[in-house]
Amino acid sequence: MSDADLSQAEQAAKSKAEKHRRLTSHRFFLSYAWEVLSHAPVVSAWRSFLTYLRRFRTVAFVLRALTVLFAVLETGALVVLSTAIFLVLLPFAVALMLGILLTALLESRRSNRMMAHALEGKTVLVLFASSPISPYQRGNAQELAERGYAVIVISPFLISPRGIRESGFYCTVRTEAKNLYLVRRYYFFSLRKRVLRHVRTGYVY
Repeated sequence: MSDADLSQAEQAAKSKAEKHRRLTSHRFFLSYAWEVLSHAPVVSAWRSFLTYLRRFRTVAFVLRALTVLFAVLETGALVVLSTAIFLVLLPFAVALMLGILLTALLESRRSNRMMAHALEGKTVLVLFASSPISPYQRGNAQELAERGYAVIVISPFLISPRGIRESGFYCTVRTEAKNLYLVRRYYFFSLRKRVLRHVRTGYVY
């Protein structure tokens, strides 16, 4: 592997580590979700596109009045299109998120009791999985669990049933194997506050 490839790999690893550190820096899931949404590539691209349009309008205004009129009409169409998209997608996204959070809230107490019992007296390692979960991450998590650590893998998926060894629907946490647990990101905040703060825990970014 060349020096350039190694540099790119290191940058990618640092970027992922920083993203995962943000997860542990927030007290609540909603504040974390807002930060993730505001830094999403789609949102960044949309902002860049709007900036380009503003520059285009400025140049057009200087050139001639007809181009200004065209830019104003284009902007109006853009506003209408943006409004339509948000009116359709935003309520759906909010309803989906509220449904997931409500279900997780109702399920979290039982899950916390189960995890508190399972983790009692153990050293806990929290791993952050990539999307998709790589074979290396699967092997690493299973090896640590076999060595006696209680391994919690934070799933990168919001609703997908995919995991380390198992596949099936779960809302908060799923036992993948002995000492190996798969946890949803939105449940992680409750787990950290109610359970992990009382046991010896390390984070592997």
